[in-house]
Amino acid sequence: MGVNEKCDVYGFGVVALETLVGKHPKEILSSLQSESTHNITLYEVLDQRLPEPNMAVSLDIVRIAIIAFACLNPNPCLRPTMKQISQGFLTKPTSLAIPLREISLQQLKNQALELFTIVNSV
Repeated sequence: MGVNEKCDVYGFGVVALETLVGKHPKEILSSLQSESTHNITLYEVLDQRLPEPNMAVSLDIVRIAIIAFACLNPNPCLRPTMKQISQGFLTKPTSLAIPLREISLQQLKNQALELFTIVNSV
């Protein structure tokens, strides 16, 4: 693997996920390679030392998780650029389709793939 900006993007995804879970996300990173993320919810892996998030914070958590999963795409060509990441932080969702406690890591992974595949194809 050659060293390029996509390596930095992967590192950014690891740090973003680490910030959400409060420790190195090695279990999550290894589960991304399999389909075992279906039964794991984002809420389960969040840092439990933090207070219960309100709706605004929940929206930010989901947005950060989606961006992090896009950065962790196993295929470096499908990872977003840092410019796309910064644009992702500028778009703010207004509501969650399902409660934070019910959002699976697989759903976030799929959302990241959809969002940044569309952006990369434009």
